Formats: sequence, C-alpha cells, structure tokens
Amino acid sequence: MKQKLNHILFEEGAAENALKPRRIVADCRKVMQPGDVLCLDNGIYKLWFARHYPTYEPESFLVDNALASMGAGLPMAITAKMVHPRKRVLAVCGDGGFMMNSQELETAVRLGLNIVILLLNDNGFGFIKWKQQTYGFEDFGLDYGNPDFVRYAQSYGVVGLKVNQPDDLIPSLEQAFNKKGPVLIECPIDYCENVTTWGETLESIEQHVS
Repeated sequence: MKQKLNHILFEEGAAENALKPRRIVADCRKVMQPGDVLCLDNGIYKLWFARHYPTYEPESFLVDNALASMGAGLPMAITAKMVHPRKRVLAVCGDGGFMMNSQELETAVRLGLNIVILLLNDNGFGFIKWKQQTYGFEDFGLDYGNPDFVRYAQSYGVVGLKVNQPDDLIPSLEQAFNKKGPVLIECPIDYCENVTTWGETLESIEQHVS
C-alpha cells in the first residue's frame, strides 16, 4: 500500500504534458535542492504542494497553515532569503493572494534579494471555487481580470517571465535563479482535477490506507 501511495503522490501525473498541479509541483521539486526553501501562499495549490512535494530538510517548506492568510507567500520568501542568503528561495503564489501583497516587490528590489516568485494564475479565487463546487454551490463573484503580470513586475524593476508550455517551466525557473534580484514567473494553471482529486480520489485513498 505504501508503494501504491507513493506512486499516486509522487509519480502519477508528474510528467503529464499539461500545466496541471502535479506537473508543476514535480518540476519545482526537480529545480530545488534538498535544503532550498519553498514558501507557499494560500490557495488550492497549497494542498497539491503539501501532498506532492517531498521535503528532505527542516525549514525547507514554509506555509502559514494555521491562519492561512492570503498574501503571505512573498513576504515569507523575503524573510527566508534574508535568513538564508545562499539558498534558493521560491515563493509559490496564486494570483489572488499575490495581489494582496504585491507591493512587497518593491521591498525585494530595494534589498536586492534573488528570490523567485512563481505566480500560478487561474484568474479567480480557485480555493473558494473548489469549496463551492464540493458543496454543489454555483460560482459567485470568483472570476476577475488580472493585470499583465510580466509588465506589472517590470514596473517595480523586477524581471518578469511567462510560461506558456509545460516544458517551459524548468528552464524558466533555472533562468530566474541565475539572475540577480527578484524574478516573477507567471504560469497558467489548470485546476480541472480539483473536485475529483480532492473528493472521490482522496476519499478512496484514505479508505485503503486506513
């Protein structure tokens, strides 16, 4: 059962040719060294990373899971880089959470911090969408328009990159970490599996494991 669970968590979907959560998580893990620091903002991607991103050293996976405050990812990454200047620091943020504290890009620029922000964009509040779908509610007020995030980053003096294809993510992350100062990477994300994976599939796994 442990072998089957490992396959479901860390292998299945990791190489799929689509910008879905498990492929994104797997590619981030390939780029980050065991002691590097991943900082999660709050959104549905947090659940995917929590289950599918294996960690190997203490303090290499940071998430404010108690208060679950949106907007925490970027400030968390800034602090982590100040404490661990030699480690790669990656902030993973959704578009909703990022825009709640995006002004902290100025702080990262002013301090000259080489952090990378991976912005997973679904043009909406994906976590709340998933919850509403789970309970059979209709979407209400959860879709919105976003700025051009590459230009938005550039307006602060931040390097802005955009991922268009699954195979672009790893090269973009490596390119970002090789630059000086903060870099923002906008990446679209396909959340079509949220309801099935975090409902029927998860319940089935839990029943078998228990």
